[in-house]
Amino acid sequence: MSEKQKQSNSQLFHYNEEVCESNYYLSEDDIMSIPLDHDKFYWLNFHSFELKEQIQNSYKRFDIHRVTQNDIAQLKERPKIEEFEDYIFVTLKSIFRKKGKAQVEQMSFVLKDNALISYQERHGDLFNEIRGRLKNNTGIVRTKKVDYLLYLLIDAVLKSYQNELSDIQKRIDDTQVVIHRDFNESFFNQVEKYKDELKLLKKSLSPLRDQLVKLSNSRNRFIEESNIPYYNDLKDQILYIFDEIDEEKSDLESMTNQYFAVLSQRSNEVMQFLTIVAALFIPLTFIVGVYGMNFQNMPELQSEYGYYVVWAVMLLITIGLILYFRKKKWF
Repeated sequence: MSEKQKQSNSQLFHYNEEVCESNYYLSEDDIMSIPLDHDKFYWLNFHSFELKEQIQNSYKRFDIHRVTQNDIAQLKERPKIEEFEDYIFVTLKSIFRKKGKAQVEQMSFVLKDNALISYQERHGDLFNEIRGRLKNNTGIVRTKKVDYLLYLLIDAVLKSYQNELSDIQKRIDDTQVVIHRDFNESFFNQVEKYKDELKLLKKSLSPLRDQLVKLSNSRNRFIEESNIPYYNDLKDQILYIFDEIDEEKSDLESMTNQYFAVLSQRSNEVMQFLTIVAALFIPLTFIVGVYGMNFQNMPELQSEYGYYVVWAVMLLITIGLILYFRKKKWF
């Protein structure tokens, strides 16, 4: 795919088992003139909502209900799957990273008998591999109806969650190594950031799991019986991601507890050192205090070697206390 094609805001693929043709930069007239032959399948994809006329024409060409149009345009819509008489509507959130922060974008899909229309909030490369499969006739995608293509697109979205989760796991592991070597106040900021990102992943996927259960249990003409196992696989993927998220949250809690344990240990070491220093100087301070009272009748003051004797006594006391502390294994 050329760089120009990558940056296009719309693409149309019409294919069957023998042939696959693609068209980029669709005009308003191109949308309305899509033939929808029953011997071919169609995938119309939009990047962003800049092409307002083309998107409006897609609503008209594929008879998309106004309620669905509002859901597509509402970028904060909760992930859901709705069944209509002429199509199935799916909306979900994909995950991406921008300026070092995990963010979500809305994706909407309209599944008809032989056509799939997808609306993406932004340019992305989640579906490049699927486009390559269509063009190169890789796998079974061109032998299946468009419900299998929808499965592949949702699967690609779930892979974005798995990739993001793997990235978070790696950064959590790196942070865990730092705890043993060094830590500072930024540790809590990192942990809270990871918790927020994990919460975002789970919040974005939770509704989709329930909707996929409902879809796989329903029977309609848009999802072939032979493709139901693929949608069950999507449910399993979401459950796996949830398990991984819960495991990482548990690791973060363990890291926090470990952080406090290390912090407490270091505080105890400091207090132990200060206590030993204080214990060493208490008897020395007492001796110095006694001989600092300057009374007239203090025999030691008149002794020729009194000064040296006092120093010797203080040194002996200090050495004795150190040996005692070592024997007690206080340091």
